[in-house]
Amino acid sequence: MIFGGSDAFGRPGDEADKARATRRQLGAWVLGMGLAIPAIASAQLVQSPTIDPRVLQSVATDPRLKRFYALRGWTPAWTDDQAKQFSQALDGAIRHGLDGGAFRPPAARDAVSREAGLTLAALTYADALARGLVDPTKLFKLFTLERQFTDVAPGLSQALDRRELGTWLDSLAPKDAEYKALSAAYVALRAQIGRAGVSSIPEGGAIQPGGVDFRVPLIAQRLYDLGYLTGPPMASQTMSAPISEALKRIQAENGMQPTGRVGNTTIAVLNAGPTDHARQLVLNLERRRWLRREAPATRIDVNTAAAFLTYYKDGALDWSARTVVGSANRETPSLQSAFSQLVVNPPWNVPAKIARAEILPRGAAYLRRQNMYITGGRVVQRAGPTSALGLVKFDMQNPYAIYLHDTPSKALFARAARHRSHGCVRVENAIDFARHLAEEYGASERFEAVLASGDTGVVPLGTSIPVRLLYHTAFVDDQGKVTYRSDPYGWDITLATALGLDRPRSTLDPEEAAPDPDTAPL
Repeated sequence: MIFGGSDAFGRPGDEADKARATRRQLGAWVLGMGLAIPAIASAQLVQSPTIDPRVLQSVATDPRLKRFYALRGWTPAWTDDQAKQFSQALDGAIRHGLDGGAFRPPAARDAVSREAGLTLAALTYADALARGLVDPTKLFKLFTLERQFTDVAPGLSQALDRRELGTWLDSLAPKDAEYKALSAAYVALRAQIGRAGVSSIPEGGAIQPGGVDFRVPLIAQRLYDLGYLTGPPMASQTMSAPISEALKRIQAENGMQPTGRVGNTTIAVLNAGPTDHARQLVLNLERRRWLRREAPATRIDVNTAAAFLTYYKDGALDWSARTVVGSANRETPSLQSAFSQLVVNPPWNVPAKIARAEILPRGAAYLRRQNMYITGGRVVQRAGPTSALGLVKFDMQNPYAIYLHDTPSKALFARAARHRSHGCVRVENAIDFARHLAEEYGASERFEAVLASGDTGVVPLGTSIPVRLLYHTAFVDDQGKVTYRSDPYGWDITLATALGLDRPRSTLDPEEAAPDPDTAPL
């Protein structure tokens, strides 16, 4: 999705204007590399005299201020020490990809303005840590991931009364290992911004292995600087075998097809510096602040940006697999749903939109070849090994017809670019995964019997397994390394625009995406 578009799981452009206006109103902007944030003077740290509640009520026109002070009977909350604590807490905002200076209240002309300004600033910063700066349900038409809910007004009041403001603010952001790793990577990258950099490699036509191009020496030097070439690069303009092999490694690490061929996406990866990666980390730290702090201990997570599935059992990684997810114009949404049963040998009830656009125009002969028929005005594909759903469906319960399933088209799992479906999630080795779940939950005998019969049947698991469909373009891989992916759906662009950040450079170059031989439409 391109920001401002109206694709299936995007949202209209006027929502971007609303989001930006909200950020301007709050004065709570994320630090964007290349984004100029106006200087805001710090509040003067002087002890407030007694404040008349009636005067405070006349100043506290913001609904959040009204609620905060109503909870405490319109008594002032701030002292000089508390204001210093808040200032010190904002010094640590960089750890969250936030600019502490953007949250500091303007210099106050009087005690009551200082009181209200500090409260509004603290509420805004606390909410940014607890739930994120923007509301994803307003950025996207479909976002059902469980979100964190923290009522910051009573929390702030209690923290101030207990002289524990810094500790309370620190407790609001995620504490999981991945958030901490992304945070540390961001701080390290920010320290690199502004240092002497290297010149960019120009975009241009594709360079094939063995090809000749004036950019090859620049590419070789960059690969050497990044540690992908072991020997000092030569000045030759020929794309040698060592250069192609080094390119394959960096392409694979960035979720691309490892062809050794250079297109504009590879150029973008080679040119990506600390500013680009820092911006990407800001976006993904924000995404993690949207989520409920305690993820279900037993769950399936699918990272749709990386097209990869992980299954956790009682908090420990138990299974992982590649997936094929929605294409750039049929995105797999950010959705949370659960399943408690497997449908073995499932038929496929073709969604009406797909039937009208892609199935029915091909005529009756095509339906017969695909083992399809029409009943009650719907197109149905019979169960069997050639069905678009393969031999098993993980029967997620949601009104959007989004679920995990097997596929007869196995070849795509070997590709790096796996954004090819109509929105559902195809799972590599789905039968093995389903068998594993059936064994774990005591349903193995039933599963094997239904599978062998060839008939459609339901296998209850006796438990509900949550599935989270996430979109993370920066994450920690299974080796503990912070890893980056391109933005196949354009959702980094959407979020960056809503936050007022510079537009990210990268999307997938269609010339570098391997051709899709797959005809299975889901």
